[in-house]
Amino acid sequence: MKNYQLCIEYDGTNFYGWEIQPQKRTIRGEIESALSRLLGEKINLTSGARTDRGVHALNQIANLKTDNPLPVAKIRKGLQGLLSQDIFVKDVLPVNSDFDSRRDAESRVYLYKLLIGRCPLKRKYVWEYRYKLNITRMNKVLSLFIGTYDFKYFSFKDAGICCVKKFEIYKDDNELTFEVESNRFLHKMVRMLVGTVTEIGRGKEINIKEMLIQPVNHHIKKNLCAPPQGLYLKEIKY
Repeated sequence: MKNYQLCIEYDGTNFYGWEIQPQKRTIRGEIESALSRLLGEKINLTSGARTDRGVHALNQIANLKTDNPLPVAKIRKGLQGLLSQDIFVKDVLPVNSDFDSRRDAESRVYLYKLLIGRCPLKRKYVWEYRYKLNITRMNKVLSLFIGTYDFKYFSFKDAGICCVKKFEIYKDDNELTFEVESNRFLHKMVRMLVGTVTEIGRGKEINIKEMLIQPVNHHIKKNLCAPPQGLYLKEIKY
């Protein structure tokens, strides 16, 4: 049995996320369907990360096992003919039989794009933000998130220890890009981090240290969650 790694880019706008859901269009569902048709057997993908509805990916990593001897080049070419234009399998590589894209991942890196103002051409790929932000104030709190904590405050559904290795903001004219790297992420964690930091940029006083150790009610969490369309899975490190 062969084990193949896929590197995938996708526009998540018209999907209900990566993971399969009944009667819903999902990225994993579309790729598994195409692979099963191409290889003539039922295929199950294991992914290095799971993205939510409306979230994009630049380099999602997944792997599959198959008994089909079809050459890698034909698998790659065949997928492009079967998949829609909002999914692109950038590469197909043979890997060791014990490689697991989720278990073997050391960290995940996400980008979040925020546009101060409006742009109809970018609205599906950024958070159009109507308030002025104090970038200096935002940068000062980023280091507080670095380290190993239970990020339950920054999750809608779950709790758990995460080791955040990097949290930075890059500014290009009126567009901000947040970059966050961690060994793992809780549900909607990146969007919660971004939402919290932007509130600080607007002048709100928030005690980050308390947020990392004390839960809050669901209503407050919703207010701090940035919308999905600005979020991108940048890479998974192994």
